[in-house]
Amino acid sequence: MKELREFQESLDLNQRQMARLLGISESYLSEILAGRKTPSKKLARKISQMTGISILKLLFPQGVQDEARD
Repeated sequence: MKELREFQESLDLNQRQMARLLGISESYLSEILAGRKTPSKKLARKISQMTGISILKLLFPQGVQDEARD
């Protein structure tokens, strides 16, 4: 997740500090940053409040496709 990594870097936080700030493990944060895991709704809300990153972007990093198209 590019935006989360940019936020982390803007505060000059290492991964351990960022994980501690979010209340999660370093390994879980690493998986989120690499795009291998999606945060829970609760964590996405916390990240969004802290960073300003859209909750939808956090929960659906690949984007939301409109399947209801005619």
